Amino acid sequence: MGEKRDHKEMKSIPYEVFARALFENYESIYAVDMESGAYQRYHASSVYQKLRLGRDGNDFFGELPRFVKRVIHPEDQAYVLEMLGREKLFEGMQQNKYYAFVYRLCVDGIPFYHQTRATSEMIDGRNYALLGVRNIDTLMQIEKEHSEELASMLQKEQNHMRAILGSAAGYLEANLTRDRVLEISPTFSFDDLFPVVIPITNDKRRYSHFEKWLMENYVSENAEKYAQISDREYLLDCFAHGEKRASVSFSTCVRGKIILCRKLLYLYRDDTSGDVMAFCVTYDLTEQQRRDKELEELENELRMSRIRNFTSQMQPHFLYNALGSIQEIVLEDPEYASELLGDFTVHLRSCIRSMSNDKPLPFTQELDNIKAYVNIEKMRFGDKLNVKYEVGPRDFVILPLSIQPLVENAIRHGIYQRGAAGGTVTVRTGETSDMYIVEVEDDGVGFDAERMRREIEAGERDSAGLQNITFRLEKVMNAAVDIQSRIGTGTRVTVTIPKGGITQ
Repeated sequence: MGEKRDHKEMKSIPYEVFARALFENYESIYAVDMESGAYQRYHASSVYQKLRLGRDGNDFFGELPRFVKRVIHPEDQAYVLEMLGREKLFEGMQQNKYYAFVYRLCVDGIPFYHQTRATSEMIDGRNYALLGVRNIDTLMQIEKEHSEELASMLQKEQNHMRAILGSAAGYLEANLTRDRVLEISPTFSFDDLFPVVIPITNDKRRYSHFEKWLMENYVSENAEKYAQISDREYLLDCFAHGEKRASVSFSTCVRGKIILCRKLLYLYRDDTSGDVMAFCVTYDLTEQQRRDKELEELENELRMSRIRNFTSQMQPHFLYNALGSIQEIVLEDPEYASELLGDFTVHLRSCIRSMSNDKPLPFTQELDNIKAYVNIEKMRFGDKLNVKYEVGPRDFVILPLSIQPLVENAIRHGIYQRGAAGGTVTVRTGETSDMYIVEVEDDGVGFDAERMRREIEAGERDSAGLQNITFRLEKVMNAAVDIQSRIGTGTRVTVTIPKGGITQ
């Protein structure tokens, strides 16, 4: 990084450019010397400038209480002082690469939710805290009505920012007008395992020569695009046409390992010389790929947990009604009641199995549960309900309680709605060369399937049960669910399961 600088000279190094390139969505950016307390502000939005907070000084932690008392919501002041205390801040940045917390800022007497985000940087042997403040009030307001959607959106944004900021392998500042490399990180660190020392000889002080050397030695894929985007004349032309950013993805091979990278070039004009400058940051995207995969696995596990919880809440309602109905006929027809208790036991066992795990089971077991469930429903509906079984292939597996709820829907929302006329539900199986097929068809009242899809998408209709079944079949068995229905005619639900396509 060159010779040692104190905080009053911090403007001579490209932190302002660095802040714009990496934190452009932030209201304000501060750099704080953790040892001396000296601080410098490198960016502030127009709204943040109105708060008249300190731009630079020698005692960040000493001046903090005054600023907090003036601009932070009274209920959050003690919390902010605690979170930004020297020891707490240092500990937080040591434990987590990105230390963040949320509080309310008062602007013109109106509270707005903000987030402060901090990360630690060693500069010339001194530990600095880089603090970014951003307005998240709009997102917090949305949360009141769309908490799950917001949580997912915030999580994705948070993971994206962490991956991008955390995987910066190295940076470079260059004067494009004069074709000169001004400053460069001493190493490019890929995957935290492969520090690549960059030899800066006199010939490589020229930006064009340095980029050519990088391309020849480290760019293994997408070299042609890399050469185009990094080309000095191309970047000067971009800036002349008002484009201040350029980026390119490429792969590099370090010690036999292929690493996916992204290079971002931020273009700006030097206020003093008028020369066109470039601040280049190379990101190692392997960490982003790993985190995206982990996030997807966590989201799927959370969804499956919610499904099991939903199932556990849904089943007791039916079970209690069934027990009550069986109790009513125990004295009138003990033999029939005994048969129903046997069916009830089969169905209860299936419910317990689905709550404890979601492993596929033989279709014959799901079929037994369907028949047990139908026998219990026929106790209530009598001759109004007719169920036909056109079962062909049955030597395949299915998720527990995945077909039975389709039969339940057909009975309760299709046949039962016809009143005294009743109707028929048909359960059939078939197969092709690469698929097993399960159909549940009824001649009930039917519905407008397209309208139902639109209402579900708009949040006007609750269809959690069917959506959960579809999700489970798609994620665990790579299956597909198709629904066809016509008002006054009936409904057919078709499940197609790839042979050998189950994922465990």
